[in-house]
Amino acid sequence: SSERNRGSMLAVERKRATILNADVAGYARMMAEDALSTIDSLLDCVQRLCALVRLYGGRVIDTTGDNLSAEFRDENAALQCALEMQLELLHRNVGRSPAKRMRFRIGLHCGEVLGVGERVFGDVVNVAARLQSSADPDAVVVSDALAERTDPALLKGGVERGAQHFKHIPYALRSLSLLAQAG
Repeated sequence: SSERNRGSMLAVERKRATILNADVAGYARMMAEDALSTIDSLLDCVQRLCALVRLYGGRVIDTTGDNLSAEFRDENAALQCALEMQLELLHRNVGRSPAKRMRFRIGLHCGEVLGVGERVFGDVVNVAARLQSSADPDAVVVSDALAERTDPALLKGGVERGAQHFKHIPYALRSLSLLAQAG
């Protein structure tokens, strides 16, 4: 549904979405050690990940620094995309020295977002970012809200993380950590 914010000409659209947030573990260290090589590697990874977002019907919201955020209408597609991203990165890292591997952490959450133009706002965006920052490298962390709306087969091998508290989120979140499975 669309509405106008009082005192503003902004058209705000309320919609259901899944937000994917990804970033590189150890990025600051990599930049400090070899900025040019790191940027080259990052841009290659971001190009690959953006292509996967589009392939799974998502929309890239932003790619700032080492962060990528995307919006999906379908929870299953978002989770499949996140797992495929991690597989793509694992394959890309084969044969590279540990210091040169791009290892991403991904968080996913779904619910109502507020859209203003191409931007999205709301609790869902913030929670996806907090889940991502708490993820281990190479892992996908999904909120319970997302897990409840996805195909259980996609959650195979997931590890329950229990209720956790995150900075500036006024309630505890339950989540599940997944590692991409080859084949």
